[in-house]
Amino acid sequence: MRPGILEVSACLLLILGVLGDHASTMIVLSKPNTYEANPVAARLMELDLWLPIDILLLAAGLAIPFLMARIDRRLRMLFVYPFIQGLLRLSMALWNIHILLSLGL
Repeated sequence: MRPGILEVSACLLLILGVLGDHASTMIVLSKPNTYEANPVAARLMELDLWLPIDILLLAAGLAIPFLMARIDRRLRMLFVYPFIQGLLRLSMALWNIHILLSLGL
């Protein structure tokens, strides 16, 4: 079964969102007087688990809908999850870029 536009766009959006959020967060946090406002992410950063958990969530967000849709085509609606997660993470990346610009680069 060939992946449709929903599957491809959801997967690409999730990948771009996670990469963009992660990279932009690291850039902002490299600036003085900045901190991670999300207490869960801040704790994961303290424990050096932020990247591994991000990778795990990315892999699960891609693999679970992909495999479930191969089992039963009616489960293609599961691609809504990576689509929404990708949108949310991309919005966080844009927010981080906004913060970076407001800091004067």
